[in-house]
Amino acid sequence: MSDELADSGRDSESPVSGSESIVEPAGNRRRLVEIRCGFAEMARKEAEAAEARAREARQVSDEQADGLAPLLAAVDPAATKASKERAHGAFRSTVGAARSRAQVETAANVWLQEINEINSQHRAAQARVKRDRETVDALRSQADKLEHTAESARAMADVAAEACRIARQTLARIGEPVLPGPVVDQFGGGTTQPAAEVTVAPVTESALAGSVGTSAAASIVAGATSAPAASSPAIARARRTLADAPAPEEPDERSPADWLMIDLRAPHPQAIVRLLRRDDRTMNSLVEHLASTEPSAQSPWRLLLSNFVDSVVAAAIDDAWFEFPPGNPFWDQFTSEQAREVARGLAALGFRYDGFGAFADGRIPSQRDLALAVGSTDLLPARVRNWPRPEEAAELYETVRVATDSFIAVRAPTLTLGELVNLLGRRSELLADLWNDWQRVRPHLFSTE
Repeated sequence: MSDELADSGRDSESPVSGSESIVEPAGNRRRLVEIRCGFAEMARKEAEAAEARAREARQVSDEQADGLAPLLAAVDPAATKASKERAHGAFRSTVGAARSRAQVETAANVWLQEINEINSQHRAAQARVKRDRETVDALRSQADKLEHTAESARAMADVAAEACRIARQTLARIGEPVLPGPVVDQFGGGTTQPAAEVTVAPVTESALAGSVGTSAAASIVAGATSAPAASSPAIARARRTLADAPAPEEPDERSPADWLMIDLRAPHPQAIVRLLRRDDRTMNSLVEHLASTEPSAQSPWRLLLSNFVDSVVAAAIDDAWFEFPPGNPFWDQFTSEQAREVARGLAALGFRYDGFGAFADGRIPSQRDLALAVGSTDLLPARVRNWPRPEEAAELYETVRVATDSFIAVRAPTLTLGELVNLLGRRSELLADLWNDWQRVRPHLFSTE
């Protein structure tokens, strides 16, 4: 009996299970709950702040994107083309009513000022669109990052709220008084009223969410500039000058450069003639003179001069300013001017020279088409004896040469701005940068060296 009592006494003193043997003091358990619930509250506030930053960044990016619409309208190619056509139409009207060379030159200067302003506004609008698009892209990228950060902060707050809830339930299950502090039941689900302030080690904002403030976005938006004014007092002054421009009373008052002219009979061809014949040495020499000591300026000058030559050639083709070497039975029946008139008639019917010895787009005129072209020149088709066969009609332009040098010598012999703008028509709009420096370029084109 005594042995049984001894055994029972030993059983009562034997240790319990492992989980029950390690019991923390009540103060430590409450402290752990305080820390977890305090961190949950801080995570909730940070998640809300991160969401607010993301919403603000998205709103800023959307507003900036909406501001692109008027800028895109300003760079509309159709609107720019319409403005240039109006300027050229005004120039043509003024030239048609001009009574002197001075009025033609003044009209050309007014036209150039308008084209320069249109080009300047177009380039400025393009630059603003490019800059604002980059700004919108940067703002959207920041908004995406902030939204990703807000999602991470929200997930962290959910986890922290769940840890707080479990800690409170555990504390209540073992009989400890439940903390009346600000404990988050779950993220966005509200809080219970606190009883004591919980002090938690500070956690940096970047460590919690790695968020980015909106100051950078705001500074980018603040950098946007407003569009320049669409009108220019310079154009108004130039128009008044045009209206009051008198005819030159004494030709001798013109500068020596005004007396320069293209001379196709010069022993040594002038630079303009050699340039239009696409002489590489002349092109290189002109580029070197115009670019001066700036190697970086050579490529732009080469491009401007090449565009100038192409524009003159295209204008000569439009006017059918061709040379017809002897040997073709059809063209040999006409004088040079009559042959050009026939070529103009063919172009009016849609049979155009392509600049390479053939008809553009492979369109070959029939004998009826040729007869219509001859009739449009006031010549009698009945007097034409040699009509080309279909296979010969395709070769009518095979030996034809574009007489660009004689074309410009007759139509713009002094190479003044007024003559060239009138000659090239709307093609001259692409050469505005060349015209701005034309007073310096022009004398070089008459050189025979």
